[in-house]
Amino acid sequence: MRKLTLFITALVLFVGCRRQRLDFFPLVPGAVRIMKVYEHKIAGRDTTAQTEVRVTEVVMGVKDVPQLGKVWVVEAPLDSGKKTVYFYDRRGDTIFKIVPGRGGKPERILYLRLPLRVGDRWYESETERELTEVVAIDSVDVPAGKFQNCYKLETKSNKVDFQRTLWLLPGLGAVKREKIQRWRRGDTMFELFQREELVEYQVIKKKRP
Repeated sequence: MRKLTLFITALVLFVGCRRQRLDFFPLVPGAVRIMKVYEHKIAGRDTTAQTEVRVTEVVMGVKDVPQLGKVWVVEAPLDSGKKTVYFYDRRGDTIFKIVPGRGGKPERILYLRLPLRVGDRWYESETERELTEVVAIDSVDVPAGKFQNCYKLETKSNKVDFQRTLWLLPGLGAVKREKIQRWRRGDTMFELFQREELVEYQVIKKKRP
């Protein structure tokens, strides 16, 4: 029954978004994305794995941030009570993600170039560290339901052992994400694999005073 409710919720939101505007990366104030998160960690001979359902992003809206100006602010609550904050700058059909650069100076990286088309590819910056390519249109089965016509994007780094795969549904955004990263520290090899699958997406509107 819970899966059916989640499927109906996601379907209604998807149809509503399609009527308003077809968007692969909807930034809607009050939008909350809940994902089923699976993590598998390897540190030398030690292996741990865990699965939990949690809020992975809350769109706070456009805010004036020091050193960045007016940008979209997206928060990810943490179990510790703190939160991770992400910043995005949307200019027309181009979306930049703002990350810490050298010396802590903010750096804008090219996150998405819309509309998406299979075969499109772009580097995140002039340094060409990471290359993103739209590789296919997939059907994705997640706790929120089964979705057709999801655009599958793969990002690979040529500097470190890192790869990210993202499935975006027009009108709803991310329905599935995967990433894997490997690195060495001394004689110890580390690996982190993470999968996120959509459980629920909703827009919480603020009550007027």
